[in-house]
Amino acid sequence: MYFFLLSFSEMGLSLPLVIILVLFGGFFLISFFITSPNMDTKGLLRVLYSKPVRKDNGSVEYPESRNS
Repeated sequence: MYFFLLSFSEMGLSLPLVIILVLFGGFFLISFFITSPNMDTKGLLRVLYSKPVRKDNGSVEYPESRNS
């Protein structure tokens, strides 16, 4: 027994749009899983609360303490 059933065209979705949605959704999931190991609390707070020090060679160093 079907209480509520809509086709894709009734929802405003066409085949190219569904393919684009699946591709972008897959890209989001893959990029999330690649970057999630870098999103730990200690690393984020270190970047947000410290003053970065840029060296002469262009690299950036984040001091461990705030008073440095």
